[in-house]
Amino acid sequence: MSDQVGDVAREEEFHPRGTIAVVAIFVATLILLWLSIYLILIARGVTV
Repeated sequence: MSDQVGDVAREEEFHPRGTIAVVAIFVATLILLWLSIYLILIARGVTV
């Protein structure tokens, strides 16, 4: 029974660092893509 308690304690200490890194890279890529499109539109003088 002490093994089960140890497993639960280990699961509670789990921090998804890899997932956070992937999401951060994904968000940064989206921001850079939108920024590049925005700058292209400004350079062309597109007005709404």
